[in-house]
Amino acid sequence: MAFESVLDEARDVLRRTFGHADFRGLQAGVIGEALAGRSALAVLPTGGGKSLCYQIPAIVRPGLGLVVSPLIALMAGQVAGMRQQGVAAARLDSNATPEERTEIWRRIGEGELDLLYMSPEGLMQPGMLDRIARHPLSLIAIDEAHCVSQWGHDFRPEYRSLGRLAQMFPDVPRLAVTATADARTRDDIRAQLHLEDAREFVDSFARPELQLSAERKAGGVAARVEALVKARPGRSGVIYSGSRKGTEELAERLASAGVPAIAYHAGLDKGVRDRRLTQFLNEDGAVVVATIAFGMGIDKPDVRYVIHADPPASIEAYWQEVGRAGRDGQPAEGITLYGASDIAWALRRINERDVGPEVKQAQVKKARQLYSMLDGLGCRAVAVRRYFGEETSEPCGQCDVCISPPASHDATKAAQMALSAVHRLGGRFGRGRVIDHLLGKTKDVHPSEAELSTFGVGGDLTASEWRTLMDQLLFDGLLIEDPNDGRPLVGLGDAEAVRAVYRGERRVEVRTHDRKADRTERRTRASPILDETAETQALFAALRAWRKDEASAQSVPPYVIFHDKTLLEIARARPANLGALGQASGVGKGKLDRYGPGILQVVRAA
Repeated sequence: MAFESVLDEARDVLRRTFGHADFRGLQAGVIGEALAGRSALAVLPTGGGKSLCYQIPAIVRPGLGLVVSPLIALMAGQVAGMRQQGVAAARLDSNATPEERTEIWRRIGEGELDLLYMSPEGLMQPGMLDRIARHPLSLIAIDEAHCVSQWGHDFRPEYRSLGRLAQMFPDVPRLAVTATADARTRDDIRAQLHLEDAREFVDSFARPELQLSAERKAGGVAARVEALVKARPGRSGVIYSGSRKGTEELAERLASAGVPAIAYHAGLDKGVRDRRLTQFLNEDGAVVVATIAFGMGIDKPDVRYVIHADPPASIEAYWQEVGRAGRDGQPAEGITLYGASDIAWALRRINERDVGPEVKQAQVKKARQLYSMLDGLGCRAVAVRRYFGEETSEPCGQCDVCISPPASHDATKAAQMALSAVHRLGGRFGRGRVIDHLLGKTKDVHPSEAELSTFGVGGDLTASEWRTLMDQLLFDGLLIEDPNDGRPLVGLGDAEAVRAVYRGERRVEVRTHDRKADRTERRTRASPILDETAETQALFAALRAWRKDEASAQSVPPYVIFHDKTLLEIARARPANLGALGQASGVGKGKLDRYGPGILQVVRAA
């Protein structure tokens, strides 16, 4: 009974402070563990309310809630959001002035803070843990917990040191939270953070608001990205490029085409990065072209699409990155461009990393799983969810594969020819040269090559069809490419798999690609506001304009004040008084008191 009473108190905080009627998904279970003083590992989808799982217990339980977070931008966004809700929160990071640090420690000493955000590096500075230990803690939350695992997609060695928290604070509940972690990564998180006995909460990885698609690269990638962006005017988006130079060139091209695009990468001056991040967060319809360093903890809810001009490293990274679209639960898109040269580049990078052979083997497997999903014949959402262990997933009905199932054909016989040719040529040539060999078109062919049984046997296929097949064999790991200083050489891949193809025990299925159809603009998911009445749309626009002025006056991103989803609900309901306004999701007591009169004024004037 006492436990139910505490959980009721948590629900009251949820309603009064955050403006939500009740918990979603597995939130109640995770929060219940923390309120009972027990630790837990929670894997909840992006946009699924992970932060509430530690914010609410920190408010309810006595003491200071300590949140370990990997990025200053992530901490700054959460602290700004907490303050808007009327929650006492602060962050200690490298940007804090000595005066700000003194004030934060005063507030901690006086028991005035509910939440303190720190990076793992800052927390592990000499003497910091001892100083923290002098104050009662309500809980310790480790955000983006996948960073602790070498099997995850964003391993950060400094996270390993957080295992010390278990010994220093044995009676303080610890919550490890993340949006993406497969079974092996979860096991490593448990081991490294000493959470072996903690309950594990893994929610569904379904993101029904996301429409997924992927297409093989053909021709100019920059031109294709420009076409995709211009087909989505006025929508905020994130475009990922594999290099700093690529971000600059692509952003410049988009800007020249009239798109409000900016480049963002670690090579920029910090001041420039900060200004560009602020611009992206504050402007409606802004587009950022970034390297993968961008995005973690960027809680911009109205990102309507994520485009990968270059593919990510794994399905975990893919789901984390496309998940930055549609955080408000409204329709969004994840679009990926990929090619055989991308997987060759990914495998080369893995081979160059200074990690053990077991880690390299795991990373190679993850890369191949990603490309199998991108080039596969099944529902993309199902492929992702099965990767994370959801075996009973049903087709989404909205990804490109579900909407327009790709044709395929059995290319096993041709694959046998290609593999045999590569074997007989000894791995000494690139793809183009191997195709010339199969077609019997090698210039100045040496007699010893012309006498090989594979010379000229591939005349039934065109050079383009052979290139498509070679790409497939590279995706499947049946062929591999040696970088050879920029002139890749093709060799045989997994020996047992190759033998299975030779013996006819393994079929090679190849998608029948129609280049013209592949590049036709697919149905895009319209913003739900377009389905509203003209009166609702006009009020929604007025509320956004009011929000932009408020955000500008406070120097915070607009979404920190209210999400579009909340403004749309207000526009539909047209509340006549504060009581009615308080019923809208996302309008807690603090925001109602602070913004209620201004919103009602906008509603009455519309």
